[in-house]
Amino acid sequence: MELPAEDLELVHALQIAPRATWTQLSAILGRHPATLAARWERLRTEGYTWVTAHAGTVGGDGCAAFIGVECLPGRREEVLGRLCAMAPIATVEESARDWDLRLTALARSWQEMSRDVLAAVRQDPGVARVRMNVVTRLFVTGNHLRLDVLSAQQQRDLQAFHPRATREPGSTPPAMDALLRVLQNDGRATSAQIAEATGSHPTTAMRHLRLAVETGLVHLRCELAQEFSGYPVACQWYVRVAPGQLQSAVEYLRGFRTLRLCASTTGDTNLTFLLWLRSPEAVLGVESGLQSAASSVQVVESDVGVRTHKRMGWLLREDSRATGQVVTQ
Repeated sequence: MELPAEDLELVHALQIAPRATWTQLSAILGRHPATLAARWERLRTEGYTWVTAHAGTVGGDGCAAFIGVECLPGRREEVLGRLCAMAPIATVEESARDWDLRLTALARSWQEMSRDVLAAVRQDPGVARVRMNVVTRLFVTGNHLRLDVLSAQQQRDLQAFHPRATREPGSTPPAMDALLRVLQNDGRATSAQIAEATGSHPTTAMRHLRLAVETGLVHLRCELAQEFSGYPVACQWYVRVAPGQLQSAVEYLRGFRTLRLCASTTGDTNLTFLLWLRSPEAVLGVESGLQSAASSVQVVESDVGVRTHKRMGWLLREDSRATGQVVTQ
């Protein structure tokens, strides 16, 4: 299944400029602003696509980890429910390999990750065993993903409508937690909605939002229900690569438009990455190209996802569309 071309064009545009106005998008997509707004509202309401936000990691702040979970026999469904309700567990996926579930966990510090998040997962009465790989460096996150439907010129034009993380981190904007919560629920929230959530004037709220994005404190992204993207297969790899070839491996992976994750980690492997693919047959091509880019690469594990239940706080239906429920911190 795949959305119509006009819908995918709008999604691609918002992947590049998540908060561009309908008037700005109209000039590039060649459709009336009201038409674009109505199409977006339909897609968002039906759960096909949504704009959200997550905290960035600047100045060494924050800790991310990937946790494999093995459940006790017959306990997976109840474990799923509890893990999806935990705010620090950003993403919950069913695995096709040894681990029943793959988790992406986010915390403010390593201490919080180890003492609170990992401990809570381990102590769940339905969990038999866990394995954790701590992220040492994030190279790519989900806001890197791009569809391939707009022209090169349209993509260049759209970049002017999204501020980039180009400023050095300074003071954190006031009410940062409240700002992040409202944006996680709706990354296209209006200035009035943000102002109400943060207790500020709309003009001040927009200034704080721009500061947060330009300093990398907040990352905005336009998400898309995977089964309707044209790339229905999600595969995550764990590989070993010689430190001297790590950058070559990362640069090769950056060439994929549907790369959702690339990070160096602790553990038996030192690099993990996740791609959306058109079919399982594409897995071999990815591995072959990676081996050519970095000859030292050893693929330790490749895991095709069965189903994503929660993605960056958003709970998903069985067909990968958003339910509209968001678990925020």
